[in-house]
Amino acid sequence: MELAMQQYHDLLREMYRYYRSQPSCMEGLLSKRKEIVGGFARYYHEQKPDRIYLIGSGSSLNACKAASEYMETILGLEITCAPPSNPPVIRGSRPLVLAVSQGGKSSNTVAFLEELRGRVPTVSFTAGVNNPVARMADFSVDISVGDETVGPKTRGVTGTVLCLYLATLEAALLCGNLSTAGYGKEIGLLEKTIGYGEQNLEACENFYRAHLDDLKTARHFLFVGKGPAAAVGEEDALKVLETLCLPSAGYEFEEFLHGPPICINEKTALFLFNSGDKDSVRMKKMADITGKASKNSYIIDRTGSMQGDHVLRLNAGDSKFMSPFVDIYFGQLISSLLTQELGIVRHPAIRSITSDMDTKTSDSGK
Repeated sequence: MELAMQQYHDLLREMYRYYRSQPSCMEGLLSKRKEIVGGFARYYHEQKPDRIYLIGSGSSLNACKAASEYMETILGLEITCAPPSNPPVIRGSRPLVLAVSQGGKSSNTVAFLEELRGRVPTVSFTAGVNNPVARMADFSVDISVGDETVGPKTRGVTGTVLCLYLATLEAALLCGNLSTAGYGKEIGLLEKTIGYGEQNLEACENFYRAHLDDLKTARHFLFVGKGPAAAVGEEDALKVLETLCLPSAGYEFEEFLHGPPICINEKTALFLFNSGDKDSVRMKKMADITGKASKNSYIIDRTGSMQGDHVLRLNAGDSKFMSPFVDIYFGQLISSLLTQELGIVRHPAIRSITSDMDTKTSDSGK
C-alpha cells in the first residue's frame, strides 16, 4: 500500500507541474497561432462548412463544450458537441467534423472517424500529429501542448480550448466573418486574460491554504456555472473524480437550482462561478444559504464584483468566454494537492481500468 501511495502521489506531483505550466503554455500558443492553426483556417475556407460538429470524450468533450459557444458566436454557425460513442445525426449540406483527443488515442474517436472516412470532411485536434486520431482525419492540427503523461489532464484541457478559439479566430478573419479590428480585440482579450495566469495561480494557492482545514472535511464536490463556466464545472468535477475519488458533479446554474441543492450538507464543497450578469445576485444568495449548511460554500469571481472570505477573486478580461482560462484553475489545484493531503489512493482493482476496458487504442505508428 505504501508503494502504491508513493507512485500515485508521484503522479499527482507531476500533474501539479503540468498545472503550473498552463500560463506559459498558453502564451506560447498565442504567440505561434498563425503557425499552429493557419493551415486549419485555409482548410476551413476551402470547405466553407455550414455546420460544425465537435467530437470528443472525457476532458476533450468538456473542452469542446467550453469552446462551442465562443465558436458559434464568432463563426455564426450552429455547433454540436457530442461523444463519439453517441454521435449526432450529421446534417447540413457542408458539415465539418472536428475530432478532439488530447492524446490522440481514444479508441471510440478513432472508430467514429473511420466510419466517416470519405463521407464527411474531418479535422483532428491532438497533441502531435503522429497518433491514430490524427492519421485517421482528413486534416490534422497539433494543439502544441506537448506530452502530458498523467491521466488527469490540465494543460491539455486549457490548451485545447485555446487552440479551438484561435482556430476560430483565424478562420473567421480569413473568411470575412471578423474584421481586422475585431480580430485584434479578441486576441487582446486573450492576451490580457492569459497574462494574469501566474497571478491567478498564486491567488488559488493562497485561497487553498487559507481554507485547507475546511476543505479536508469535504466528501462531495459541486461546481456550478453558466455558459462556458458550466463546462468548466463539468471538467473540474471530472478532475476531482479522477484524483480525489470522491463524488463530484458539474451543473449549469439554473439546472442546479432544480433539485441538487437539497443534497448539500456539512460535507459538501460547493463552488459557484460568478456569472457577472443578472444571476450574480442569485449566486450570492445561493452561497449565503448554503453557507449555513457547509463551511465549504465558495464563489469564484473573475468579475471583480464580489468580496468576502469565501470569495476567490481572480483576474480576467471582461468576457464570459474567458472562463476556461481562469475559473478552471481551482478545481485542478485541489485535485492535485488535496488528494495528496488526504492520502487518497485508488483501489487496486481499478488502477489499470483504462487499459482493461480498451479506452485507448494501441499505436503502431502506421
